[in-house]
Amino acid sequence: MPSPDTHFGHRESAGIVVDLFWSHGDPGDEFRVEVQDTREANRFVLYPATGPEAIHAFHHPLAPARAARTRPDDPALQRRAAA
Repeated sequence: MPSPDTHFGHRESAGIVVDLFWSHGDPGDEFRVEVQDTREANRFVLYPATGPEAIHAFHHPLAPARAARTRPDDPALQRRAAA
């Protein structure tokens, strides 16, 4: 059973607010990074699988979104490029 979330970190920069949460549980730890872009009123949550991934997501929260939009093997991107 997971323990209550621990608020592990908070930072704000250029209108981006990032909070890192950690829950120690059985069988393992769970991480959550909540991101809010106050400039555009957007919010999203990342669920990193490991501690190092959680720290990376905390410091670079927009990188996964950029990677998801620019995956070269994405069929939608390939269709748009072919059009």
